[in-house]
Amino acid sequence: MTAAQVCPIQAEFAYIDETGDTGPVSKGGSRTYTLGCVLVPICTWTDSLDHLVTLRRNLRDSYGLAMKQEVKANHLVGVKKTYSDLGLGDGQVRDIYQRHIDSIVDMSSGVCSIVIHKSEIIQPDMDVFRCAWEYLFTRLRKRTESGQPILIVHDQGEDDKVRKHLRRFRRHNWQGAGSGFGEARMLVEDAVARDSQHSYFIQLADLVAYAASRHAVPANGKTRKICDTTMWDRLAAIQIQEVSDRGDGIYKWPR
Repeated sequence: MTAAQVCPIQAEFAYIDETGDTGPVSKGGSRTYTLGCVLVPICTWTDSLDHLVTLRRNLRDSYGLAMKQEVKANHLVGVKKTYSDLGLGDGQVRDIYQRHIDSIVDMSSGVCSIVIHKSEIIQPDMDVFRCAWEYLFTRLRKRTESGQPILIVHDQGEDDKVRKHLRRFRRHNWQGAGSGFGEARMLVEDAVARDSQHSYFIQLADLVAYAASRHAVPANGKTRKICDTTMWDRLAAIQIQEVSDRGDGIYKWPR
């Protein structure tokens, strides 16, 4: 086990990013909307940052990838010009993705994901964004029941919606038939919005989200050469099993 996984119960950052969109599939929207979450203990945060800096230095030395280059799943699977200009093939781009995923196992205290399979939603006016975040907040609240607070850090873009949703959820959320409504007092502070360009941790959450979406709803085509269903399996050691009865750290809806 890593230092992050044996650290005593204490506060964690929950880094969150999304992949896909919330629009209807019938109008050209993605098949899924997915939130990826990477938990990092505060007590080992600087060690985790150092680990990621070392990873990026190694990738710079191996492939010429600039330290400041944002690594996002849609850039990798789409083989953005950044990577083609470096002369990298599919195997090398997959290696970049895989080494980021493997680094999470070394320094994270847990990963999970919410996958909304929009193609299977029957209700036409379903608020996909609200649904996904509600499910994720619920699972983070359950994690805090063991005593550690969680501070949410997410990719910027829907800052007001996330902040307002979390404020409401903290004071009033459904906790099961036996408990009714209650609070989430250990989800502390307002959610912090970060520009993923300047956060290696948010970039990891993006890669986690995409890997989870491809695991829960496999894709066809060239993108599988970079990230297929097995990429998520590499996170098995730190998948938060309590997220669902699937046993793989993913909550998929509709089931």
